Amino acid sequence: MLGGYLSWLGLLFEPLAEWDIPPIQPQARLRPENRPWNTIITGAYGVPAVLKLHDRKGNVSWSWQREDVTQPLPPALERCLWSDANDATDLKWMRSGKSVGAVYSNLVMVVNHTPEDPENDKKITWAICRDNEFFWNAHALEALPGNRVAVGTTGERPWDGIIVYDMSMDKELVDDPPILQNITGLRAIHGLIWDEEEQLLWAAGTDAAADGSDPVPAYGALVAYPFNSETNELSQEDAKWYLMPHAYDQETEWGSGYPWWVGPHDLVPVPNERKFLVSTDRDIYEFDINDGAFINEGTNVTDKYMPGFEVTTDDRHGFDRAGNYLELPRSDLKGFSLAPDGSYVYVQSLWRFLRGFHTSIVENGVRRKIMVGDEIYRSRWFGELDGWPKPR
Repeated sequence: MLGGYLSWLGLLFEPLAEWDIPPIQPQARLRPENRPWNTIITGAYGVPAVLKLHDRKGNVSWSWQREDVTQPLPPALERCLWSDANDATDLKWMRSGKSVGAVYSNLVMVVNHTPEDPENDKKITWAICRDNEFFWNAHALEALPGNRVAVGTTGERPWDGIIVYDMSMDKELVDDPPILQNITGLRAIHGLIWDEEEQLLWAAGTDAAADGSDPVPAYGALVAYPFNSETNELSQEDAKWYLMPHAYDQETEWGSGYPWWVGPHDLVPVPNERKFLVSTDRDIYEFDINDGAFINEGTNVTDKYMPGFEVTTDDRHGFDRAGNYLELPRSDLKGFSLAPDGSYVYVQSLWRFLRGFHTSIVENGVRRKIMVGDEIYRSRWFGELDGWPKPR
């Protein structure tokens, strides 16, 4: 018996190198190749427009364009898909990455992203035409619980706002899917974000007509709409509005007499924080959800959250309506996205143009260009960012 004990003691003192112990593996979702901040989604404008999933170097792993559609479509959806619209305005990770939501050509749509299942990959599972008075300028969509999808109309009239639909995959495609909710009052919506922690849909737009057609200035606004999990409905009556502190004209960029007011361009959650960053035609702002207030702007924001940010053109200056000369280096960030590892991507349009021709990616404070030559409105990380889970 003593010999048996001694034999086990010997094992304790053998060199570890002789032991065949497999290394502890991280959870699949934490492995570098699966982290959402290693995959970026970019919309390239054109006829046809192209949705692209690519890595940090711009290597495309998956793409979608209308030529990929082989399924039969209802007449209006077919017509809108094959229109001469060049849009690739919004791009969203949905259904745990199995779907892509997008404003594409003359459609707002949801398509399958299932490269492991080629038979169903790239199929349109929900769509609505944009060639109407509601959605002709739509800039934003977001998934809600209960297989709902919210679409911002991005118009300037009092009855513009958010329209909610059922995007369940078991429903047949139809030209006019039934409206579940029509929430009016917020103009020029450019960003929608689901807030799982507080069960809210956040929307970024303006309180009045951004095009100057109202007799009052338009202020940028964030609005939080509570979601009722029992009815699967948003509450317009209990919504909370947060106005940006100033209303600014856009004459600095577009010249004397231009009637538009500055409004939000993108609404971006900060990973693991109860904060949003909001880009506008003029600058970038930090919003604290817990405080319900805009707390920083300009370099105070980029130094804190976007070190290494660089203006992409050297002509972003001019005179505002009051005759003041302004430099606007952080203006017109049409789309940007922060990753938990500190890297980020952004698209800054050319001065006096609506889009840019590359995506900037910043890693360890160093910026470089990817997707050079594509006409781009937005690029985003394709995944679920820490602290901001999406509906399943």
